[in-house]
Amino acid sequence: MLALQSRFTGATASAPDYGEILFSEDWSQLKRWRRKVLAPIYRLPDRGILGLTPLRTHILVCGFPRSGTTMLQMMLENGLPQARRFGREVGGWRAATYSWRNHSIVISKVPHDVFRLEQLRKFYNPRPAQLRVILMQRDPRDVLTSRRTLQGKEDYVVSPRRWQRYFKSFVQERERTDVLVIRYEHLVADVAAHQAQIEQFARQQMAVPFTEFHTISRPDFDTATLNGLRPVESSVISRWRSPAHRERIEQMLVQLPELPHALIDLGYENDDRWIEQWRSNEGSELSAAHS
Repeated sequence: MLALQSRFTGATASAPDYGEILFSEDWSQLKRWRRKVLAPIYRLPDRGILGLTPLRTHILVCGFPRSGTTMLQMMLENGLPQARRFGREVGGWRAATYSWRNHSIVISKVPHDVFRLEQLRKFYNPRPAQLRVILMQRDPRDVLTSRRTLQGKEDYVVSPRRWQRYFKSFVQERERTDVLVIRYEHLVADVAAHQAQIEQFARQQMAVPFTEFHTISRPDFDTATLNGLRPVESSVISRWRSPAHRERIEQMLVQLPELPHALIDLGYENDDRWIEQWRSNEGSELSAAHS
């Protein structure tokens, strides 16, 4: 990291290419203009003037929805209290270009940033700050059977079409050198080991262990998707096996014919025999080695 920083010492980073910014189509021209004008002001600390602190590391969490991204965000934010923290979902581009900071570390999280990583790479390429992407994955069957109650109605969160888009981008990004893939099932099974892995990847030491993330009072943190603060638990693994999701899984096998292959590709199954085992109820206690 020091070598990378020294390489750019004294260099003038180019202005962002606003053609790369993903503006919402329904934004007014005034809002677009305001972003372009104010963004350079938000990045003034990166010049190191007036004693301000330049950004050195942007830790970005993204990946499949319902894969533990919010939990990991809280672990990181509580573990690095000196970082610029948002306590809610904030896109990586906004965190990098349109949020006030005076911090050497920024932490941002939104699952769909997996579709936008190339723009951020181009932004950081001429700059001394490093982008470190943590890509979360989870058993697709648990993602596709995850439910949430909105306006008094409980429904599945992730549609087949939405999952397809995430899977495509996940496969494209997972081998990049600036990416660390974390499997949700492994994280909850051994939190300490994955904290050490993330510390090495991000080159940051956590002040609060990941195992104690739930003990820190954070009124500013949006915990809605966590369903309350509690210690990490593994009981949420393989919930797709519940009889309540049987119809949903059958639908997914029809609507997502690539699902069995994806499970093999992601390391959750060795073949497609689980389908018949599950249908005949013989596979209700498959080996944890598949998770």
